[in-house]
Amino acid sequence: MKKLFILGIAVLFLQNLRAQDTLKSVILIDLGEYAPVLDLNIKSKSLRIINGHSSAVLPKGSFEISIAHRFGQVSTGIDNLWGVDNLSSNRIGFDYGATKKLTVGAGRSSYYKTFNGYAKYALLGDYASKFNLTYVVDMAVDGRATSDWNLNPFYFTHRINYTHQLIASYAFHPNLLIGFTPTVVHMNLVDGLNMNNDIPVMGGYVRLALNKHVNVTLEANKITSFGMDLPVKSNPTVGLGLEVFTPKHAFQISLSNSRMLNEPYFMVTDQVPNTFGQFCLGFNIVRRW
Repeated sequence: MKKLFILGIAVLFLQNLRAQDTLKSVILIDLGEYAPVLDLNIKSKSLRIINGHSSAVLPKGSFEISIAHRFGQVSTGIDNLWGVDNLSSNRIGFDYGATKKLTVGAGRSSYYKTFNGYAKYALLGDYASKFNLTYVVDMAVDGRATSDWNLNPFYFTHRINYTHQLIASYAFHPNLLIGFTPTVVHMNLVDGLNMNNDIPVMGGYVRLALNKHVNVTLEANKITSFGMDLPVKSNPTVGLGLEVFTPKHAFQISLSNSRMLNEPYFMVTDQVPNTFGQFCLGFNIVRRW
């Protein structure tokens, strides 16, 4: 009798272990893009690389809050903690996965008191795809007082800039992602009667995973004139970043030659330097629900 009792307990214990393994397998299969940020694949851990968008969209029903800061020049040295004492610009943003393929967002930046809203749609690919193609449209509204513009007449439409962007990315390896970002920035108000309002910008990014906790990123954008009369910007906008992930957070530390946080500014109007001492430190904090 005693042996039968022990045998029964052993059978129940083994069945319980099997049930737990089955439950774990179901959870792992079902989570997919809803997994903790730490466990997502290299494409999906964050919506942005440094300043610009990645090809990722949020899972349906997911929500993010992001806070970004850009500081002063690193050449100011240890007295100013390499620019950290000189806050240059900041942005707070809100992003929501409206559908499986559509993410929408809005934010407010301190530079020019800019409000922006965007929509981001996954045209090709999904969470598991190596290749993804995403379209982003953004509207940025300059919020400065009318008196700051020194224009007469002045129209509300002068405040508005639009960005249209295709983001093509390919995961060459589970730890390596490369993206290409052809972009057109439309500025309602430009300097000069003959200057084109539509400015093409070519860009790209690289994300390299060192492990599941840490990524290294690189981002660059440059105006491409195609013979048109466009704003003069001698140097490309470039940035180098380090991403650190927890189950619910992304911490992005960067070194960039632009202090702006909206596409029309960091891609087009910001006259970025080309010497290392004029680069600035920055960081983004992202929390996902």
